[in-house]
Amino acid sequence: MKVGILGGTFDPVHKTHLELAVNAKKQYALDRVLLMPTPDPPHKDKNKITEVFHRTRMIKLAVEKLDGIEFSDFELSMNETTYTADTLHLLKELHPEDEFFFIMGSDSIIYFLNWYRPDVILKYATLLVAKRKDSSSDKMKQVISSIEETYNVKIGLISMDSTEISSSYIRTHSYGEIQEMVPKAVYEYIVSNRLYNNCNVNSAWSVNQITDHLSSLLKPARFTHTLGVATTAKAMAERFGVNPNKAYMAGILHDCAKYLSEQELLDLCRRKQIPITETEREAPYLLHAKAGAYFAEHRYHITDEEILSAIRWHTTGKPDMSRLEQIIFCADYIEPGRTRQPDLEFLRKLSGKDLECLTYHILKDTVCYLKENSSKTIDAHTLDAYTYYSDKVEGRSV
Repeated sequence: MKVGILGGTFDPVHKTHLELAVNAKKQYALDRVLLMPTPDPPHKDKNKITEVFHRTRMIKLAVEKLDGIEFSDFELSMNETTYTADTLHLLKELHPEDEFFFIMGSDSIIYFLNWYRPDVILKYATLLVAKRKDSSSDKMKQVISSIEETYNVKIGLISMDSTEISSSYIRTHSYGEIQEMVPKAVYEYIVSNRLYNNCNVNSAWSVNQITDHLSSLLKPARFTHTLGVATTAKAMAERFGVNPNKAYMAGILHDCAKYLSEQELLDLCRRKQIPITETEREAPYLLHAKAGAYFAEHRYHITDEEILSAIRWHTTGKPDMSRLEQIIFCADYIEPGRTRQPDLEFLRKLSGKDLECLTYHILKDTVCYLKENSSKTIDAHTLDAYTYYSDKVEGRSV
C-alpha cells in the first residue's frame, strides 16, 4: 500500500492542508493519506496550543467526506515529543510492506536539511513537496537538487494552486475573516466552541518565518553566523540528548537583536524596563543577549523558557547553565564561520565528547582574552561562570 503522511500541529486544520493531501493522493496514486497531528511542538507554549481533543475533532470533521484522506493519532498516542524520523522508522517497522510518502508544504523543504535526521526520513519515505509558483521557486529548486544529489533520492513535486492560508492567521483573526479558509464543518466547530476568539492563542512564529525575517534584518555575515550557530547547536543537541529543535530555534534567535546599535540597545532596555548593569552600561553590546530574549518572546512569541534563557545567557554565560544554555553558548564560539578563536580544532573535537569541559575551555579562553585587552570589560557573570566550571572539571582529563 502507498501511504502518504501529512504532519503538523493542525491548530486548526484548513483548506490548504486538505488541498495538499488531495493533490498528493491523486498525482502520486496513493492509497491513503494520513493527517497526523503532533502533540508537542518544541518552540510553542503547551498552554497556548489548542487541546488535542479539539484539534482531533476538527481534523475528523475536515476529512470525513474525503475519500482516502484520514485522521491518524499515531504520534499523539506516543505522549511525548516525536520527530518525523522516529515516526517513519517505527511505521516502517510496523508496516514493512507499505511504501511511505512524506508530504510537505513548499516552505518546509527550504529548511529540511536542518530537521532532525533527514537521512532517516529519506531512508523510510519519499518526499512529496508542493510546487511553488512565486519568486522563491528558484531557491526551492536549488534546495531540492541539493537534497537529491546528497542523498541520491528523487523528490516528487505536487502541483496545486498557491494559497496564503495559515493556521496562525486563523488563530489571530475574526471569525468573519477566516470563514472561507476552513471547511464549513470546521468553521462551525470553531465558532460553537469559541476557539481562538480570545488572547489565549498560540501566535509563535515558525522557525522558517523567523529565519526569513532575520535574513532581511541582519547583515549578510551576521546572518551566515546565525545559520552556523543554529546548525552547530542542533548537531550538538543530538549528541548530548537535548531537543535539537529547541537548540536550532535558540541558535536562529540568539543574535536576533544584533542589528541594533549600542545606543538603540540602551534605549530599548530603558523603554521596556529591562535591567541594565553597570558593566552593560560600559559595554552596551552585551545587551544584545537580553534584547534578543525580549524580541524572541514579544516579537516572535516564543514562550519556551529554556529557549529564552539560552538566548539570554549566550554571550556572558553563567554558573550552572542548563545543557541547552551551554550548547548555545558554545555553538556561538565554535560554529564553522569562526576562524580567529584559539584552539578551534581542539574545541570542535571536544564538542562531540564533553559539554562541561568544552564550556570550561571557552570560558577560560574568553577570560584570558578579556584580561589581556584592558579596553574590554569583563562581565561578573562570565567570571562567576569560569570559576564554577573550573571547579567542575578540575582533575578531569579529556
